[in-house]
Amino acid sequence: MTTMNQNQQLLHILSSLQTTGSISDTANAMYLTQPNVSKQLKRFENELGVRLVDRHTHPLSLTAAGNYYLNQMGVLMNEVDRVVTNLQAFKTDTHATLRLGVTQSLGSILLPNLLPAYHRLHPEVTLELHELAPEQGEQALTSNQLDIYFGVAPTPQPEITHIPLYSEGCTLIMSKNAVENIGTKDVSAHLEDILFNFARQELIVEHGDSGFQRIISGYLAAHNIHPWRTFATANLITAERLAAKGMGAAIVPNSLVESTKLMADVAAIPLPINELNLSVVAQINKQTTSNTVITDFLQMKFDY
Repeated sequence: MTTMNQNQQLLHILSSLQTTGSISDTANAMYLTQPNVSKQLKRFENELGVRLVDRHTHPLSLTAAGNYYLNQMGVLMNEVDRVVTNLQAFKTDTHATLRLGVTQSLGSILLPNLLPAYHRLHPEVTLELHELAPEQGEQALTSNQLDIYFGVAPTPQPEITHIPLYSEGCTLIMSKNAVENIGTKDVSAHLEDILFNFARQELIVEHGDSGFQRIISGYLAAHNIHPWRTFATANLITAERLAAKGMGAAIVPNSLVESTKLMADVAAIPLPINELNLSVVAQINKQTTSNTVITDFLQMKFDY
């Protein structure tokens, strides 16, 4: 069986033969003798059990097997080169573990757009993920148990720096019967009527003191809305799915709404962004702002 170095040598021979069509020109290009190239090529063919070069053509040409080997092995060797290049990063001072914290709901929205791109660029950095409530996340930051915590509408703390990532609007999901004769395209003109009916619904909320739920509670209080009953879930995705099936009403980030999965008698009503919006921030301990691994992560351009 050919080794990696032998595969690379064979690739060079076949690539040159494909271009020059000549054993002698290939030998000159590789600073080898013609007998040496012919001997290597013959040995490779014997090991692989197939003819790689058609010696009956002038100039010489690769057989179908030779073209297949050249194309496929070329792809594999490029991948090997990429792995070897990435391995060099493990020799540098940037080798570290990056400890990330996030709520379960926000993690479902945010992390798929953050982690894969970073991991491809920095495979030498071990990623450690912790799903924590906001109060726990902030405590972990201040006690140096986390490097970054992703949150919503954070409570200002002198030892924590907040870095804005993105903002998005919110959608109210509720029964169409509750908003009968109110067009969802003209929300602003009928917002008070919509919210009046919303107050009479069973409200599905994210339990615990989540940042998002604090925003919703403040919004409802500002409109003097007091739902007659609430049903708490651990995840906003669950809240969206339950409301989509008509169990009750829920306010969720726009990015969670799957309009194709709404029951026929359920409406998704985008709320005015000046009334309600979700601002996501990265929180770091001010004492770690000089950490290059953290700053490199936060400086990446992500598709939120």
